[in-house]
Amino acid sequence: MRGWYQHRRVRKAGKARQIIFFRCIMVDLPELNAYVTLDEAAAYLLGDNRAAEFLALDNQQKTSLLNRATQAIDSWNYRGTKYDTGITAGIPDQKRAFPRIIDGVTLDYNSTSGLAIVPQDVKSACIEEALEIYRAGIGGRKRLQDEGVQSFTVAGKLSETFVVGAGSQCLLSSAARRLLRKYLGSRIR
Repeated sequence: MRGWYQHRRVRKAGKARQIIFFRCIMVDLPELNAYVTLDEAAAYLLGDNRAAEFLALDNQQKTSLLNRATQAIDSWNYRGTKYDTGITAGIPDQKRAFPRIIDGVTLDYNSTSGLAIVPQDVKSACIEEALEIYRAGIGGRKRLQDEGVQSFTVAGKLSETFVVGAGSQCLLSSAARRLLRKYLGSRIR
């Protein structure tokens, strides 16, 4: 939250009073639009040594990372079709890639509620990818590869050359790629 205040002294009947006016500008938190909630992510990562710094982030940062991970997951082409293929006013009713129907079978169908749910593997992949996005940080190899850099040298002593097309890989986390492999029509790297 950012804001400013205005300070004014007022004298009334010989007594000085201070009146402070506050005006606050509220900063909206990003909306969580991910396959998992913040609580699910915290429960999944509890006790994971890799995740201590991630869990210490504020909710706004974790929300942003989980949203980015979900977008990365949704950028792949998966087998089958979305569970809800309806379109209302030109917008798909199901915005995310999961839940899905593959080979005529609804994945992770909850018979109690009568609804299709997002498979646990997808939720786990979302958390793993968010963790890896955080660990990669801003910049680094992934950013260079995405920008088309093929090699670089630091102070003439260290050089690195990237495999052509390595930056086009959408998921940073090898664990997320492994978890999602069964939903793909072909092998992913």
